[in-house]
Amino acid sequence: MRQRLRDVLFDTDDSTWNAGEKDDILRMAVNRLSRRMPRPIDPEASTADITLVTGTYYYDVPSILREVTKVFYINSDDDPIGYLQSGWEVQGDVAAGFGKIHVAPRTVEALGTLRLYGYGRYTLNTLAEEAALAGADSTTILDDHVPLVLAWSQEAAWRRLLSDRARFRQWQNANQTQNVSVNEIVQMISDASRQADEEWALIRRFQTPVIGRI
Repeated sequence: MRQRLRDVLFDTDDSTWNAGEKDDILRMAVNRLSRRMPRPIDPEASTADITLVTGTYYYDVPSILREVTKVFYINSDDDPIGYLQSGWEVQGDVAAGFGKIHVAPRTVEALGTLRLYGYGRYTLNTLAEEAALAGADSTTILDDHVPLVLAWSQEAAWRRLLSDRARFRQWQNANQTQNVSVNEIVQMISDASRQADEEWALIRRFQTPVIGRI
């Protein structure tokens, strides 16, 4: 992902924006995507299950979740019973990773498992994880979302370049064949913003429900 950003910024050797700064820019863009479009979590993932324990009524919301929408109950014999319409509530700051789910005593005493349904965040792996992946694409975002994240990242990087005149001169020296002026950088910011808007519109249009036919 970082290499893709290097290419669109014409900064393949990290001379204008270092690798850490590019990661920060990408991470902010991915977080922006998560706020607009939370990541659906696979309901069958065992990391979203909570095993009920006698006498315990508060349980940590699994860190993979940033929002809980439904709770499915599985009894102690592993029989799927159904969604709990009542008898549970979420407390604390789930979005920050400090949420608790409060379960009614009647459900706890029956024992079994709670399977939480909800949404999480898209993430960008750390430098160490990227190195371990040997150059593989290290984000969990869908391929369809990559152009949107790159456009947001490109816009943010150009804005940083515009606000730092010394860095702008350094970038100009490294890209002398382009001979870009301040006004042209402003136009590049506008172009990146417009591209991001177009990509977001395409994603939203793809998600629009379609009327079925019988």
